[in-house]
Order: sequence, then C-alpha cells, then structure tokens
Amino acid sequence: MNAAVPDLLPARMLNEYAYCPRLFYLEWVEAEWADSADTEEGRLRHRRVDLEQGSLPEAKNVEGGDAGVARSVTLSSEALGLIARIDLVETDGETASPVDYKRGEKPDVAGGSWEADRVQLCAQALLLREHGD
Repeated sequence: MNAAVPDLLPARMLNEYAYCPRLFYLEWVEAEWADSADTEEGRLRHRRVDLEQGSLPEAKNVEGGDAGVARSVTLSSEALGLIARIDLVETDGETASPVDYKRGEKPDVAGGSWEADRVQLCAQALLLREHGD
C-alpha cells in the first residue's frame, strides 16, 4: 500500500472512482498503473492543453461582459480536499465554466456525457466557485 498519499485528491480521481471504485483503489491507493496505447496517445495529444495560457482574473476585478479563456488552470482547496488542473476555463464576465477535453465520440447517453466525466467537471466547478471565479 502507498504510504505517501497526498493530502489533496486530484479531481480526475473522482472520475476514476465514479467509473470504477476498484480501478480508483488500484491507481490511487495501491499506486498501480500501466500505460496503454490509448494513454500514451492521450498524453501526446494533451501536451498542448497542458501549456498554461492566459490566467483567470481576480473575481472582484471582472467587469460585466468581459470574456476570456485560460488554459491549464490549477486550483486547489484544502476545505474541499481537492486539486485539479482544468484544461480550459471559459469566462463570460459573469461566470466561469470548466472545460475538460476527452477522447472519442460524444456518448449516446442521457445528458450527452458519462456520469464519471460530469463528476469531474462538478469538482472543477466547485473549485472555481471557491476561488470566486
């Protein structure tokens, strides 16, 4: 068992848990991971997203109607026990919305996205809310 578990849980681990609690346990608690062709391809494609571009303005400094985009935004919260690197944050002057890139076609399910992906986005939205964005 991994004795050095960080204090903050990455939001992507909530995605793993919602998808498969056993997979979450193996990856997070036991620190077992094996790359596949899909994960290698995803890592290569994700390099552009992971380059920080733009920054979120302080919530108190946002004028109504100011739109913006920031890439690879890292936010954390000790109160929530979470940390996340958000692929993209879109702001419209009133609200900030997290965007998380996924591979593949849009699933043909109610809501248009997998439950595990929605859980991850909700965690990112909670982090944005806590930071006032």
